[in-house]
Amino acid sequence: MSTSPLNSNDVKSFRVALDGVEHRVDYRPGAALLDCIIDADLDPAFQCREGHCGTCMVLKVAGEVEMRQNNFLSRHDLERGYILLCQSIPLSNDVRVDCDA
Repeated sequence: MSTSPLNSNDVKSFRVALDGVEHRVDYRPGAALLDCIIDADLDPAFQCREGHCGTCMVLKVAGEVEMRQNNFLSRHDLERGYILLCQSIPLSNDVRVDCDA
């Protein structure tokens, strides 16, 4: 069951599957998911951090996010649930992303 959208300042953590292991990552208000994952000493794929290259494209399995910018993902990618970690901010407490998908 999904929770209703919140302000990103209300989100405390999110889950990320990376290299076959699921991690709960603390969320820092205003930060992109990528920055929080890196702060947790995890090593996701990324390159430009500006939403241009698509290296940090992951599958959003659950929850609601807002992407600040998207210069890479197609409408079809978005419909299938893909997001860019470098541009995504969680809007619900049940955000789960899969870096291995």
